[in-house]
Amino acid sequence: MLVECMKRHARGVGKKGSGVMEFAVCYDHSGLNLAWSIFVDITAFFALMAPLAMARLIEISREDAGAELQLA
Repeated sequence: MLVECMKRHARGVGKKGSGVMEFAVCYDHSGLNLAWSIFVDITAFFALMAPLAMARLIEISREDAGAELQLA
């Protein structure tokens, strides 16, 4: 599939036309690929942010454990 796309692109390179640049698009534009890409991006974001959130929660819990009760 990729080879056929590149051959089609190569045939059009030597032609003189209206001056508009054409780009070979050799990948699939299906909605399933877009959905999968978004899912992977969001999962990676949460995987990177989870340790930071856990560290912050541990820090908050240690601050609360060290606080003294104030009598009124």
